[in-house]
Amino acid sequence: MESIKQVSRSIGFLLVVGTPSYLAYDLRKITQGQASFLNYLLLVASVLGFLCLVFWLVRKKGSDYVWLKPFWERPIALVMLVLSAPLLAIAAILIRLESRGPVLYRQERVGKNYRRRQRRRNPGGTDAHPPMNRRQGDRRRNDLGGRPFVIYKLRSMTVDAEVSTGAAWSTGDCDPRVTNVGHYIRKTHVDELPQLINVLFGDMSVIGPRPERPVFVEELSAAIDGYRDRLSVQPGITGLAQVRQAPDESLDDVRRKLEYDKEYVRNASILWDAKIVLGTIALTFCLLRSTLQGRTNEKAEPKTLEVLASEGVQSERA
Repeated sequence: MESIKQVSRSIGFLLVVGTPSYLAYDLRKITQGQASFLNYLLLVASVLGFLCLVFWLVRKKGSDYVWLKPFWERPIALVMLVLSAPLLAIAAILIRLESRGPVLYRQERVGKNYRRRQRRRNPGGTDAHPPMNRRQGDRRRNDLGGRPFVIYKLRSMTVDAEVSTGAAWSTGDCDPRVTNVGHYIRKTHVDELPQLINVLFGDMSVIGPRPERPVFVEELSAAIDGYRDRLSVQPGITGLAQVRQAPDESLDDVRRKLEYDKEYVRNASILWDAKIVLGTIALTFCLLRSTLQGRTNEKAEPKTLEVLASEGVQSERA
């Protein structure tokens, strides 16, 4: 009994003033069996807790899963951004050596539709709740169906790329506006890596439908029924449509991509995201192999939506 009291006093003293090495060794010998058993219990509890978490995540689908994605996507985006920093630095140096102008390209895109229901209107057709500021008023007048945000990319075209053409769809390898360095970073999608910043800001997800420019959203919404349904989730750096569908050749291809986007919105889950990530990695290696073959000398001017619909020219949006 006296020895137990002595041990308890010793433990209390060690908690206050620290653990000298010689006493720590004696205490470790006394409690070694108990500590090993507790460590075993903690390990079993941790494994069971992790399995329960995985099982719970696997069961989450659709809208129940989408709101959970930022909790694991943002840490992954931060790690990917740090790991890709050397590659981004090399690409930035090559861009600056080839052409003058900014390395990063900023462009407005249409993001997620956060509106839970249709906006209420008065009998006269005016908004029941007027906008609070000018920016909100402009967004309501445009009525793009989603919240605009600024996307970040590595610049792959000349600085004055849209001075004469305006907003147009790029013709890929044949686009004369694409620089030599831009050809390789576009082909391998290295130019998309700065969008990890958008993931950290909460404007995008790692996986989701690709965000479009406001002018394209307006044109495609008028040409394709239900096009804005894809705006019910955050846009992504890669997605199901990008893995399954080649670059658009016609409006029919855009419609097929829309169906893939809708399929992802309905069935989004952690298993689907894992499959899309693996598919994106495989696609990147295939694109890298084709990139090594070089760039074609044939040139083709960028196309508008009307030209794409009428001619069916293979196009890849800039």
